[in-house]
Amino acid sequence: MARRRVQSLLILSGLVIAVLCRLQRSLAAVSAVPSPSWPVRRRWFFNAAASAGVAENLPAYAQGIDLGFLDPQAPKDVAVAPSDAEVTSSGLKSKLLLRPTCALSKSIPLTNPSCERPQPWDKVLIDYTGWTPAGKMIDSSRNEKRLVRVNSVMPGWTEGLQMMAPGESRRFWIPPELAFGKTESATSKPTGPLVFDVELYSIERQPKPPAELTAAPQDAVSTPSGLAYKKLKPGTGNRSPGLDSNVTALYNGWSSNGDLVLSTSFGAQDTFFIKEVPVEGLKEALQLLVEGETRRFWIPGKLAFGERAEESRGLPPGVLVFDVRLLSINS
Repeated sequence: MARRRVQSLLILSGLVIAVLCRLQRSLAAVSAVPSPSWPVRRRWFFNAAASAGVAENLPAYAQGIDLGFLDPQAPKDVAVAPSDAEVTSSGLKSKLLLRPTCALSKSIPLTNPSCERPQPWDKVLIDYTGWTPAGKMIDSSRNEKRLVRVNSVMPGWTEGLQMMAPGESRRFWIPPELAFGKTESATSKPTGPLVFDVELYSIERQPKPPAELTAAPQDAVSTPSGLAYKKLKPGTGNRSPGLDSNVTALYNGWSSNGDLVLSTSFGAQDTFFIKEVPVEGLKEALQLLVEGETRRFWIPGKLAFGERAEESRGLPPGVLVFDVRLLSINS
């Protein structure tokens, strides 16, 4: 009896420590929010889609505690999708577990126009758990919501998430060709068919990225430095800013993999001195614009954060694509 009481106390201690570590990490993240000035805004370019696990912060005795009892149990139909499961043309099967907030009543169709669904480039806040057909759990957010871009995950998820509206839960039976394939790879990702329960909490709308993210199109104009651009909308002004100018501009910037890395729509600074911009290619780009003009710029890695990951110091390597509209030249 005493031994079981000690085991229970150890488990409870481990959970308390886990919560405290999460709280400490959250407070540290808040204190690390950058100031409004351009030079320290490199943090904006970090686009972490998921947080690290708790285990690395637990003391040795707590790490030795088996927390498997927290793992969600595999559903009874994990091996085979039921006959009433929906099937798409790609072979993805799914079943509605919880109706979305926009159509809680069965009298309201799921096709209700008020039921918003994500686009491939949007981000969604989700909970999920995945199993093999044998019932082995392979991954879980453990009720810690994750923010992911819809088209940055496995094809089965990309397709399935676009079927969902906020508040909805679905079970997906994903064939190998829409997951990680049939043969084992060096990444140790699970192969074969997979089953996932996914709950979608909210949609974070993102601007649609350009089609050409890795290289400028052939009809783009290039400058001697290697910066390329296309004019999207003519301006109303007749002068361009200089390096020392203070300007107000709107912009969206993407990395070559489609991540939105910097945007005035999501809190990035819109009024600044051009000389303080941390991206050399963007400094040059701003000086090419006249007031009211919008251009799309392809900034090569050598004018951004480097061509390769080892050069970029954690910032996105390679080409950056920016849509920039110059609103005004202030000084």
